[in-house]
Amino acid sequence: MKQNLNPKVIATGLFNVAEQINALDRVEDSLKSLNHIVMNSGQFRVLIQSKKIKGKLKVEILNSVLGELSHPLVNEVVSYLKGSGAANELREISNCFESIYQKKSNTIEVRGVVASKMSDRQIESFKISLDKILGKKTKLSIEVDPSLIGGIKLRIDNTFLDASIHNQLQTLRNELLQT
Repeated sequence: MKQNLNPKVIATGLFNVAEQINALDRVEDSLKSLNHIVMNSGQFRVLIQSKKIKGKLKVEILNSVLGELSHPLVNEVVSYLKGSGAANELREISNCFESIYQKKSNTIEVRGVVASKMSDRQIESFKISLDKILGKKTKLSIEVDPSLIGGIKLRIDNTFLDASIHNQLQTLRNELLQT
């Protein structure tokens, strides 16, 4: 990576190019997927960090191995990353891109944890309600945790809301112990 470029500059450039070619969603998904692969696969991380594999060859390898999973723009950017900090640089670029993407598209990421599996219809209805309440398009992901008993835990950006029965019982217990 060139020394005078920082992750925010690279993410902004990547965003602008992706926007021009109408590939924002695909590039965003590619960054997330590639970041996940790099963090979870030591062999892939070695490829990204390699100083011996030149940029053009690295792009060819990424395009060949990842195919449709990664957008060629993302592979091109990754080809400039080298050395032990490459995985961290990729994560920073991905985070900056995500931030720009969310601001421009008026989108917010919401993660929910519930006690039991919700139907697709329930999830869609909940998403529509969140869209209206928050005044933004929500990217909703739901996780199941049976220990909650009931209710829901939400993470909206950096705000945590805990309306689980487990939390309510814990609060009640603490109140009873204090009296």
